[in-house]
Amino acid sequence: MKIVIIIAVLIVGLIIVMLSQRRSKSSNTQSGSEPKKEQIDMSNSIFYHEDDYRQVEIIPDENFSELIKQAENVQDFAEKHFDGGGYTDMMVREENGFKLKQRGIKTRELDLILSELPIKRYTEVSTGIRPGEMTSKNTFGYGENYNGIFFDFESDSVTGIWVAGSPSVENEEFAQALNNIGNKWSLLLMDWNSLELIDLKDKEQIEKYLN
Repeated sequence: MKIVIIIAVLIVGLIIVMLSQRRSKSSNTQSGSEPKKEQIDMSNSIFYHEDDYRQVEIIPDENFSELIKQAENVQDFAEKHFDGGGYTDMMVREENGFKLKQRGIKTRELDLILSELPIKRYTEVSTGIRPGEMTSKNTFGYGENYNGIFFDFESDSVTGIWVAGSPSVENEEFAQALNNIGNKWSLLLMDWNSLELIDLKDKEQIEKYLN
């Protein structure tokens, strides 16, 4: 009788061990199937808020007339849909007819000009609503979190240039860098926040805008 009881206890114990192992394997499988969150080294990266993406953008001067028309449309939209506390509708800007990529600006060429600014260069860039939220791939930045000049690229060709906030650099130095970019590639700066259009080939216009 004692032998039967001992055998029964051993069987029950073995079943408990097997069930425990199954649960452990199941738990490991589930945790392994979850996507790992991307880790961003915040000590060696720069951040721009997603709302600042191309709000102050640098684009080819072939789009001049188109930009004037779009700015007028934005102004009309704002007057029509602002109720004093906010906007009652949302407007999506049209894509520029002549794309920056068509200018054939090489990343190393733009890098060379921007590297003359006395601000730090980053090849790791994050965006979203807080630093480190998500990686902004194929993007370089100069400055500090929330305040800098950025550009993105595809296959060594620059596809977009924009300014976020106010880079910590003297206006004269920043104006010169923007003027160098404008003269080299015939570019404009469009500030969609203030609806100002600046010819980057005209340094006086740039200085007035920055001041």
